[in-house]
Amino acid sequence: MRCVLPLASVAQIMAASAVDDRMSWLVCEVTRARFARLNGTLARAVDCAEPWLADIGRHLIDAGGKQLRPALLMVSAGFGSGALDEEALQQAAAAIELLHIATLYHDDVMDRSPLRRGVPTLNARYGDATAVTAGTFLLARATILLAGLGDELAQWLARGALSLALGQLLETENAYNTEHQVDAYLRIAARKTAALFELPCRVGALLSCASDEVTQALAVYGRALGMAFQAADDALDISATTGRLGKMTGTDLREGVYGLPVLLALSQGGVVAAELREILERDEPDETDAARACRLLQDSGAVPAALRIAQDYSRRAAEAAYQLPPGAPRSSLMYLTRYAVSRTS
Repeated sequence: MRCVLPLASVAQIMAASAVDDRMSWLVCEVTRARFARLNGTLARAVDCAEPWLADIGRHLIDAGGKQLRPALLMVSAGFGSGALDEEALQQAAAAIELLHIATLYHDDVMDRSPLRRGVPTLNARYGDATAVTAGTFLLARATILLAGLGDELAQWLARGALSLALGQLLETENAYNTEHQVDAYLRIAARKTAALFELPCRVGALLSCASDEVTQALAVYGRALGMAFQAADDALDISATTGRLGKMTGTDLREGVYGLPVLLALSQGGVVAAELREILERDEPDETDAARACRLLQDSGAVPAALRIAQDYSRRAAEAAYQLPPGAPRSSLMYLTRYAVSRTS
């Protein structure tokens, strides 16, 4: 029987979570101790005989980041019944983070992004070829790490990478498409973003020999959390103060990647939607056009509407987490559902 999280419990979890510290949600001390070793594992994972290749591989690792996906893997490993192999856990967590960073390098090339995590992107600094090479290198390193842990984990990584590639392809096909529909957008987000949140939850469960019931609850949690993060990211791309995201506000909009607020505003119809569509369909919109589009979106109510969708997915994630055994790992997952939609960067 499906256990639904009481509304009062959702409110208590959300009210209790501090969001200033990006890792404040991680209240499991065992996981915090494991997580503290991750950067060392990542450094060893990208080390190679070619110093230049190692340097470009470390570019975004050194810039910092939330590292949510490896943290999710470690938290999820707290629900199993088996004895954990600590080195295997570290390798799997590092592989997940390297896979994520590889996608960021490739995304920045496709989106022509000049800034990521507050530093110039590899493509802006060294060119597209270097950025693509770095992404491919990290994907190879991630594959090697998981392949050493068994066929099943390698298969999960392959499925995750395939889902990401299909999501990216569909997103590219819909670049600058003002007729793109919200439902189609959500299917792309499920492939491109949610899949990479579900993956570490499943891997953590597998490494700890968690039950099928726990594994399924964690998978549902990861998918819903990923959707919440994507919807919140789309809102922040329009509304965040420049610099808070570590990239330019409105970057996705400028590159024709129309997120949830844009699609919601266009679907409303009326004068605002008509003006927004006219701006987006110009052959060569300039910075003034982009700024005007952002203001229209902020005035249209589309940003709060996108955040409400993010909050709905966050609630679904909280309900899935509530089905897990109580304890510090579950509390961490519950707090993370709040952070997903309350962060400002």
